Order: sequence, then C-alpha cells, then structure tokens
Amino acid sequence: DDFYEKLYQPTCINVEGSRWEKFGYGLIACSTVIMIMQAAHVGPPSVWTDADDVTTILFTIELVVRIFEKGYLFFTEPEKNWNFFDSLVVAISLFSMVVTATAKQDAAASGKHGSASSNAAMNKMKVLRTLRLLR
Repeated sequence: DDFYEKLYQPTCINVEGSRWEKFGYGLIACSTVIMIMQAAHVGPPSVWTDADDVTTILFTIELVVRIFEKGYLFFTEPEKNWNFFDSLVVAISLFSMVVTATAKQDAAASGKHGSASSNAAMNKMKVLRTLRLLR
C-alpha cells in the first residue's frame, strides 16, 4: 500500500483526500435517498428520475476525475477491483439513462406511451437500474 501511496502525487485534485472521500460518500447517500423515494413512489416520478440522472452525471464526473488524476495507478493500485466495479456501475447507469431517455423520446414521437416494445425496454432498464444499488 505504501508503494502506491508514494507513487500517487495529486496534480489538481487530491482524490485520496478526506474532502474527496466525503464528496463520494455524499453522492452515495443522495443516490440512496433518491432510490428509496422512487421505490416508495413519493412525489412525481419525473422529479426522482431527473435527480437520479444528475447523480449519475456526478458519479461519472467523479470517476473520470479519478481516472485522469491517478492515471495508470487507477488500473494497477490495490483498489483496482473496486475501481473496475465503480466503472461498471457508472457505465450501466449511463447506459440506462440514455436508453430511458431514448425510449421516452420515441414514445413521444410516436404518440404512444404504452407500446409493448417500449414497455419491454423500460422493464429491462428497471432491472439494470437496480444494479445501481451496488454503488
């Protein structure tokens, strides 16, 4: 562990500092609250979907900053398995967000809100979005 700590030298943002760690924990807490509110059907669903999209974008930014800040260490340090897992969860969340937005646009363009194909796509996205719980 000391070997990797000595190799990492922060350039712009110290992604191993306590402030960065608190930011990550804050994102996880917000995402958890959003998922609970969605599951409890509190308020209009669009509010929570939009909030979830914002947290997905913030998780993406957090991941990209860590990758650029750590460079090759991101892929070789002892936490590399967690880094891979984070990358996978962010990729699934981004994919889900894009497919959901595309399905909504297609439904609006066709004037149908309940076609069988869009319902099937939305059900698949719900399954993928549950993987976000692993964040």
